[in-house]
Amino acid sequence: MELGPSDVFKALSVDTRLKIIELLKSRGPLGVKTIAEELGVTPSAISQHLRVLRQAGLVDRERKGYWVPYSIDEEALGSCCGMLIDVCTCDCGRPPHHRGSGPPATQIEALEGYRRTLEERIAELDRRIAELRRERK
Repeated sequence: MELGPSDVFKALSVDTRLKIIELLKSRGPLGVKTIAEELGVTPSAISQHLRVLRQAGLVDRERKGYWVPYSIDEEALGSCCGMLIDVCTCDCGRPPHHRGSGPPATQIEALEGYRRTLEERIAELDRRIAELRRERK
């Protein structure tokens, strides 16, 4: 059963789940116990949040003996970004013929803000890639 955008964003509407996503993004695959310790939440509660995130397709798990690490499904997270761009009011992701008729200065400011956000994300990705390369050595 494929979930729609409202189902995915409903899964992301809980602060603890967003913190789990951020933690997995920054630290890579983690087990329930580690996530619980990091967030100060019981392992049982973390398991329930992870179940919802898995049902929404946002996280994956892979059993490794007794340890079950959870990780981000990068493709699904990218799909979420696409869903947001589809409803974005700053017109950053729409083709020119679909853009609003707001004042150019407002559109320019919105697009510059979007560019800054993307540049910050790229810098974050570069840091994470460098970190993973150091760990691999």
